Amino acid sequence: MRRKQCYRLREMRAVGKKIRTIRLSKEWTLADLAKRAGVALSSLSRMEAGQMTGTLESHISIAKALGVRLPELYSELEPTLTAIEWKAKESPEKFHYGKGCCLTLLASGALRKKMLPVLISLQTGKSTPQEQSPSGTEKFIYGLAGRVAIEAGNQRVQIKAGDSAYLQASLSHLFKNTGPGMASILVLSSPPTV
Repeated sequence: MRRKQCYRLREMRAVGKKIRTIRLSKEWTLADLAKRAGVALSSLSRMEAGQMTGTLESHISIAKALGVRLPELYSELEPTLTAIEWKAKESPEKFHYGKGCCLTLLASGALRKKMLPVLISLQTGKSTPQEQSPSGTEKFIYGLAGRVAIEAGNQRVQIKAGDSAYLQASLSHLFKNTGPGMASILVLSSPPTV
């Protein structure tokens, strides 16, 4: 429990320090930023001092007021990565993603990374559930086996092994196996931008 509390304290200080650094680079007072972001001056002061984290909504407002993307406020929180992270073939995390559809996460700690690599395997005639990612999310799709239709908005594209596609994932979309056997695609997703 103490380790978690120490991390939370470091987290609060890092976000607060980043907000303060960007604010001072613009030569704004705390009151200037509080007014532009619509955040209480006392809350903003405690955030910068590392005494409170604030809410996601307040962070979004502060980032917009400062003219930066939300991830920039959290850049000091990113764990240090080794040059190469290796994941054994035998240890993938698999999830059933609708009937006849399997999703395999291809990187450990994927939610901390800047890309989410996923293998999607589809049985004949099966599809992923319809989904819509947050604004700014993009997906790169690479065909590995079989034929897969990508339906997004009012468009439909079919890919086979070796074909690729790029998708604005904020559009409602799904992937469907249109071939006679199993189909699989590699999907790389970017994080959303705010």
